[in-house]
Amino acid sequence: TCIIDKLTDIKYTVVVNFHGRKRFNMKLFKRYFAPLFWSLTAFILLGAGVFAYVSSNRDIVAFSRVLGVAMFVAGVLNLCVCYAGHHTIHGVRWLEADAITTMLLSMFPLFNDIIFPDVIPFFFGVWELFSGILKLSDTAELKHDNMKCWRGFAIISAFELISGTMSLLKPVEIAVGFNHVIGIIFFVHSFGFALKAIMYRELVK
Repeated sequence: TCIIDKLTDIKYTVVVNFHGRKRFNMKLFKRYFAPLFWSLTAFILLGAGVFAYVSSNRDIVAFSRVLGVAMFVAGVLNLCVCYAGHHTIHGVRWLEADAITTMLLSMFPLFNDIIFPDVIPFFFGVWELFSGILKLSDTAELKHDNMKCWRGFAIISAFELISGTMSLLKPVEIAVGFNHVIGIIFFVHSFGFALKAIMYRELVK
């Protein structure tokens, strides 16, 4: 009887420790995982934006794969956050769609030689517009559910839609320079991920 009681105590202790660790891991995710990955994504996109902004038009054409790598890594990191927090992050389906779209679109600069420079700002402008539309949908859902962070997502969406639209206008490209246009697009995306990292506590259920 004494041995059985000890085994029962050991089993109870193991079960309690397991559930305790599970709760701790969930708290750890809520506190660190999502904002860490989103902050890392923001830094990567910021670096790509700086690269595009300071490079000449010829360099961007030659090294467009660098921008493609930045896009792909950003999509993967965002998708990891969505997968790990599928049941805890509010509006995760829109974030997943944004991540998958970014990964798929990154295939174009990664595996294609972009011969015509005029295609580059158009491509990244379309990416910006698509991302802005997805965030606009996410904003509407967050507002409908009375989430305070909907205003932050509205700001991100507005910046992306404006910068994406402006990048498609030839007079803007000529006046600013398409390397600066692409740099601004990446800056806006970086700002969006940084803002999400700041607001993540309001997104977690």
